Amino acid sequence: MATEQQKQQHQLRLTNMALVGITAGVWQTLGDSAFALSGPMGNQILDMMEKEMGLEVAGESPQAVVSEIARIFVDEFGFASDIQVEAQGDEKLRLKVCDCANRAFTDKLMEAGVEKPFICPIMNACQAALRRMGYRMREDVVKWVEGKGSIITFESI
Repeated sequence: MATEQQKQQHQLRLTNMALVGITAGVWQTLGDSAFALSGPMGNQILDMMEKEMGLEVAGESPQAVVSEIARIFVDEFGFASDIQVEAQGDEKLRLKVCDCANRAFTDKLMEAGVEKPFICPIMNACQAALRRMGYRMREDVVKWVEGKGSIITFESI
């Protein structure tokens, strides 16, 4: 019989398998249109960060808000070792996510045929904040091999 720790590991593994399966099915059905489903995910994460972690969106610049979201993902979640935020005015933001805790999971998604990880929590939380601030941005996420993470880009549309 499995120990409690082994049971928890098995539960996490099953949850990951289910998430890979549903994400791959959504991508195969919708392709790039799957990004339309990112909004509700980002809204939930953003709401939690505001209520539980003191994130403030109103009255800040896009770079300041995205930088604070990046800090929370690093310091509070340990989701990455570092997230560098680079801005070109309010028109373009780029996040370089170093040592992403989700890298192995994202690789599994890619093996399952998901070309773009539209469920990326960092990307979705940032996009939700930008939307709330009135910015219409197109998001993109690509694998960053050297940094063992991803590069997320937001460009004004």
